[in-house]
Amino acid sequence: MNPATLSLGAPRVGAALRCAFASRSDQTPRRPLGSDIDADKRMISTRPALRYCLPATKGLGAGAAPLRSADRRRRSPRTATRAVSGEGSSEEECAPETLERLWSNVAPSSEPTGTGQTGRLLRSPGSLPGAIALVAGTTVGAGMLALPAVCQRSGFVPSTCTLAVCWLYMVATGLLLLEVNLDTMCEAGGGGVSLISMTERTLGKNGTRFAWCAYVFLHYALLVAYVSRVGEIVGDATHLDRSICSVAFAAGLGGFVYAAPDKTLENVNNALVAAVIGTFLPLLLIASRGVDVANLLEVSDWSAVPGTVAVIALAFVYHNVIPVVATQLEGDRNKSRVALIAGTAIPFVMFTLWDGAVLGGVSAEDLAAGVNLDPLSTLQGMSPAAAGLVKSFSVFAISTSFLGFVLGLVDFLSDGFGWKERGDARPYICTLIPPTIFAVSNPDVFLSALDTAGAFGVLTLFGCLPPAMAWANRHGDGLGDACAARREEMCGVLDPLVPGGRVGLGLLFGAAAAVVASEAVEKVGDAVQVAGSIGGA
Repeated sequence: MNPATLSLGAPRVGAALRCAFASRSDQTPRRPLGSDIDADKRMISTRPALRYCLPATKGLGAGAAPLRSADRRRRSPRTATRAVSGEGSSEEECAPETLERLWSNVAPSSEPTGTGQTGRLLRSPGSLPGAIALVAGTTVGAGMLALPAVCQRSGFVPSTCTLAVCWLYMVATGLLLLEVNLDTMCEAGGGGVSLISMTERTLGKNGTRFAWCAYVFLHYALLVAYVSRVGEIVGDATHLDRSICSVAFAAGLGGFVYAAPDKTLENVNNALVAAVIGTFLPLLLIASRGVDVANLLEVSDWSAVPGTVAVIALAFVYHNVIPVVATQLEGDRNKSRVALIAGTAIPFVMFTLWDGAVLGGVSAEDLAAGVNLDPLSTLQGMSPAAAGLVKSFSVFAISTSFLGFVLGLVDFLSDGFGWKERGDARPYICTLIPPTIFAVSNPDVFLSALDTAGAFGVLTLFGCLPPAMAWANRHGDGLGDACAARREEMCGVLDPLVPGGRVGLGLLFGAAAAVVASEAVEKVGDAVQVAGSIGGA
């Protein structure tokens, strides 16, 4: 009569639920799978000896059989097999159907059962709008604030084309990361799989070491930039010390992420995204008053485009929340794909409008005269209302990204160090304290942190790594055949998300590697020039 534990969901967003299944008797025959599911109310009963699990190579707890999803959708003539756990027996049922997701998140129901039973479970699906808001909020951040200053030399048309290419590229690498994440969760037998687990499975120990360094470096660099910038904005507005404001922001919002229930956290993130849009629209109207369409067309320097790629790519970073989104949406391939595409399309439109509204006020003569555009200072100088909107928009935009990056790094550290217990404060401490200390020690580090993170962290971690992982997952020794077999068994959930085969993966990897190499050469050249000038002096 030993109870078996069953874990459905992830340790953080998506909620993990562990429930005990006890037998009334060791001789009690097991019921066929599905006999304890109330289809009308979509409820799962904890009746004796029921095992309800996903297909996986590992069990999800003592005595738990492989987990299989209940929801299927008829779509193609592919064969799906359903294993029914019984007392020393099994049966297979084949049907032309497709799986919808990898598992079902469930939560205790307060409804009376009418039979005196307790512990009935109600499916608790993740919210697709909430997932879209999480992706959009993570994407809209400090990178957006720097776009006009970075793109002014190239002009509106070249920079808009670069925005579109970078958006499509980052969507493609995000879908590759999602593809590997779904396959890794299926193999591992549950959600909450971070980049470290995916990298170790696909690229081995050396790839894991690289991912560790690049992931932590990128997140710390951006968190330093966020904490520093908010401290500066709030400090100037309230006339308080910037260091105090930085610490208060990191402790307040970081502590909220740690303590808040998942639903509350989702609601607050949605509210912050709404606040970003609500302050962005009037800012856009104010900035558009000075737009001259001739300025948008006359300034066009395609040779300046390569220097904008790193910061534009940084503006489209959302990949750190992909494991969170996939777990929250129960490993649903189609919903997760929609969340990534729609969640990044919103920032793409915002970036394009913002870029055009500000660059439309700068003429070719101004650029020839050496005018340096500071969009935030320009807007703040228009009126007191504009100054307040700029500050509010900046704080809201940074806060949404801060939430996403904190969640991403917390899940990464939890997975890497094995900190799986809910409520464990260690990953939050390691996530928040180091960047806060660095930001307080270097209050003017905002722009340099963004530049460093964009040049090396983003394009190595979320440019080179996803196609390399997808290549190993699809074609690598020991993984390719197993992946193909799981793909056929799971009937659609694990199908490739990015077409193009090996050529497409190679092009995606090569594009990011070329930009990283170019940035490295430029940085080395700048360092040599500075060293030469110091030596000459």
